[in-house]
Amino acid sequence: MLPASLTTGYQGRLLALLLLLVVVGAVYLVVAAPLLELYTGRAAVLENRRMLVPRLKSAADELPELRARIAELRATAGARKVTLEGGSDASTESLPVEVRGGYRCIGLRYTLSGPYENLVKLLAKLEAATPPLVIENLHIHGVLRRPGTPQASALDAGLDVIGFRNDDKTAAAKS
Repeated sequence: MLPASLTTGYQGRLLALLLLLVVVGAVYLVVAAPLLELYTGRAAVLENRRMLVPRLKSAADELPELRARIAELRATAGARKVTLEGGSDASTESLPVEVRGGYRCIGLRYTLSGPYENLVKLLAKLEAATPPLVIENLHIHGVLRRPGTPQASALDAGLDVIGFRNDDKTAAAKS
C-alpha cells in the first residue's frame, strides 16, 4: 500500500489528478479514438458518394439515348451480311478452302479479258459486295493486237476473290 502522506494533502491530490488523467487517457484511447476514426472514415465515404451523384445522374440521363443508339447499331449490323451463307464450300473452279481464325476462306480464281472500263466496273462491284469480298493476286496485262482489230484496248486480267464463312466450330459454339 501507499504511505499515508501520499494519499492525503498536496501529494495525494496530485496523485489523484494524475490517476484521473491516466484513466481519462485510457478511456480516450480505448473508446473515443476508435469512434472518431470510424466517424472520419464514414464522412470520407459520404463525401465520395456526394461527389459521384452528379456523374451518376449524368450517366442516367444519357441512358435512353445510348439504348436507342445500341438498337440502331444492332439493326444496322443485323441487316449487313459479313459472311457467305450456305451449308457447303463447293464451288466451280474454287480455290482450296483455308481456315483463318474462326472463319473459312472460300475463294474463286477468275481469268477474264475485256475493255478497261469493264474491268474497273467489275472491281468496283466486288469492292461494294455484301457480304464483303477480298480481292487477291490481281494481275492485269495489256494485250498486243493488230491495229484495226476489234477490242484493240482489251486487257487480260486474273484475280482471286475470297469470301469468309463462319467456321462450323464457331457457328456451333454460338448456337
